[in-house]
Amino acid sequence: MENRMSGKLGEVHAEQYLAQKGYAILAGSYVSPGSEIDLIAEDGRCIVFVEVKTRTGGFSAGREAVTPAKQKRICKGAVYYMMQNGLMNRQVRFDVIEIQGERVTHIKNAFPYQGPAF
Repeated sequence: MENRMSGKLGEVHAEQYLAQKGYAILAGSYVSPGSEIDLIAEDGRCIVFVEVKTRTGGFSAGREAVTPAKQKRICKGAVYYMMQNGLMNRQVRFDVIEIQGERVTHIKNAFPYQGPAF
């Protein structure tokens, strides 16, 4: 329960961070069959799918928890979102935001798209 609460607070922090950087937030906690995406934002003409990893200890980087299997699930959800919202002609990017205390690390293009061609 504590991890879930910490994760939700991290997502709120990440959303505020992105909004301050000029991103338009399109969705939070987006769920599709077989996938959940923490944040979906727009950076110019690019649709950005963001995985947020909150760490309370200093033992591992959040990006290490975004495994290849997790990346595939995020990509699957991204396709579903793009199709559902008529955005298939838009550029996409997959980012990871690590939250540790007040420190925010934004990793743009954290991993490539994995799945069928758009």
